[in-house]
Amino acid sequence: MPIRSFSRAGLAALLASIATFAAAPAEAAPCDAASLTCSVGTAASLKAQITQQLPTQIDSGWMDKGNIKIRTRFTIDPVGQDPLMAIDMQKGALVEATWPEPGYVNLKPVLDQGAQGAMNIRYTLVPSLEASIYGINVNYNASQLVNKIPGAKFNYDSRASAPALPWTFAGVDLKMPAPPLDASTIFSLPFSQLGVGTGVAEGTLSIQAAAAPTFKYITKQVAFDAGVVTSADGSAKIPAPDADFMEVSALVAGELSFTGSLDVRPVVKVDSVAGVPTFGLVKFSFSAVSKAISGAPMPVGFEHQTIRIPLANVKVPAAGVSLGEVKGGSEATKTITIQNTGELGAKLTFASSDPQFQVPSGEVKVPPKSTYDLKVVLKATNGGAASSTITVRSNDADSPEQSFKIGANGASVDDEDDAEGGGKGRRTGGKDSLDPIGENSGCSAAPGALPGTTTFAALGVALGLAMIARRRRAR
Repeated sequence: MPIRSFSRAGLAALLASIATFAAAPAEAAPCDAASLTCSVGTAASLKAQITQQLPTQIDSGWMDKGNIKIRTRFTIDPVGQDPLMAIDMQKGALVEATWPEPGYVNLKPVLDQGAQGAMNIRYTLVPSLEASIYGINVNYNASQLVNKIPGAKFNYDSRASAPALPWTFAGVDLKMPAPPLDASTIFSLPFSQLGVGTGVAEGTLSIQAAAAPTFKYITKQVAFDAGVVTSADGSAKIPAPDADFMEVSALVAGELSFTGSLDVRPVVKVDSVAGVPTFGLVKFSFSAVSKAISGAPMPVGFEHQTIRIPLANVKVPAAGVSLGEVKGGSEATKTITIQNTGELGAKLTFASSDPQFQVPSGEVKVPPKSTYDLKVVLKATNGGAASSTITVRSNDADSPEQSFKIGANGASVDDEDDAEGGGKGRRTGGKDSLDPIGENSGCSAAPGALPGTTTFAALGVALGLAMIARRRRAR
């Protein structure tokens, strides 16, 4: 875990639970992975189903001819074990992460341009029946009615499919095909099956129906942990983790709406009335009625997805670095290991607060799970104490600016002694080593020397302590 100042840790704790929605214009270009300023998470396979009937009932109203009155009420139901609606956004739903603001990550749903999902609709029409046939009242709900039909199945099966891009904020519309009404008989039953005795009348009652609904699915929101996106060009801002990657919980919620019409027409053929044959001459011609299909949109919940997003995770030395003793006019080099433990490449720049301590210019890229050997060169102007704050700026989303202190000739390299707040954003993990001094460098280094003393002064102190200890043992 990183070592931060109290103020930074307190601020992080305060903001840890904050997540806000931010709408931003759609980016002109997709994430360029080589830039290391953004990262794209693993693709999500988003799937959802609706397995219940539509929340609507289409009432034909009473239709009558002579001694026959008929009324139907239809529902739109799934067929067998198949869902009424299934939407499958195959692995092309991506999440792009950017971190323009220190300490935060902006998450945006983006598309794999080569990916395409589908929305599939399949349904049947399920009627109930009320009728008066020559004074005999008939009333069957759908379950009772279907069990009177051979095969216990209504004769209607409509299906269609439409392409659906991942995330589907723009929505997908699917207009279902409608068969010709006179070719779409839902069921046909003899009067005797409906409870009309042969002494009253004989004949058949058929119901023709054809539906022409249009279904529309639209995504209403995508929740990334506590952040919510509600439009295609929106993004969710959540606190950046101190981690090599981030795993984001993605939960998509949408709704399915439907509109359209249902045409219904009864067809009645009477073979006999009160035992007297009609010789096929009595056929009631009903007019078709058209009724609207409408209802409240149905909520659509998708399967939960976890999306892994690579991040850079840069670590500088946990403690200050000492060069030991460096004579004035001489030069010493210290190699300090900067780590990138993240799954995304890091890009680094360096700055030194004291020009005596020189760091590389320009930008350095460090591959994932790799290190960079930073060489700090001290060109001492004199033999006095000297120190510098080395600032490391990177694409680390959590800590884009970190620093550590380096010193020589007894200068303090502790954070608490730095009035400027050295060690900002410091992380553990960095290492340091002293490079060999060149033959003509004219400088010496004594890593074990006491602060503020020369090598010989340190030796004198050590000899004095040894003499005192010897005298005590001799007593």
